[in-house]
Amino acid sequence: MRRQRWQRPVEESTPWPEGADVSLLRDLTHALAQAEHPRAALQFALDRFCPAVHAKVGAVFLLDPVGEAMQLAAAHGWPASARPWLGALRVEVGRGPSGEAVAERRVIEIADVLGDPAMAEWHPVATELGFHALMAVPLLTHDGIHGAVTVYFPDAGAVPVRTRALVRASADLMAAMVERGALAERLRRAEAAVAGMDPL
Repeated sequence: MRRQRWQRPVEESTPWPEGADVSLLRDLTHALAQAEHPRAALQFALDRFCPAVHAKVGAVFLLDPVGEAMQLAAAHGWPASARPWLGALRVEVGRGPSGEAVAERRVIEIADVLGDPAMAEWHPVATELGFHALMAVPLLTHDGIHGAVTVYFPDAGAVPVRTRALVRASADLMAAMVERGALAERLRRAEAAVAGMDPL
């Protein structure tokens, strides 16, 4: 197995200089090239870019085979109290910001979750996790839609242009990680099928 030569993610408390944008995207591109398992790559990517965009919490959701719901594939910044149920977390396509991002294949931004009456059912979650704004981005490639990455910010307000660009670029790389993993799995199955054939 190839060694995954990834750098250690920046700690959440570490200030992130503006000039580190290129370094972030370079590290995510390197993870894309080196990752043997897409979920490990997604977790690395999420841990790497959440501090860069000052997100308090982050999550990557991947579509199930049926395409009607998503399962949590990576999480960043969630409290210990949430860990017991994170593995069972499912998000319906079309429901909530992440589900809408996938259903509509567009970025969903909410500047003030607690101030939006339409988000009333999410107020307890936002209060518990300590976020006010969020951005949900679909994971899209030429193969189609794979899921969504959603980042949650501690302060209310519109997402800054730099932050929006970094989140979208990171989401594109994450989508490529998922696609690469699917291609690798298909290749493994094809190789196994060929190896199991009777010789002529």
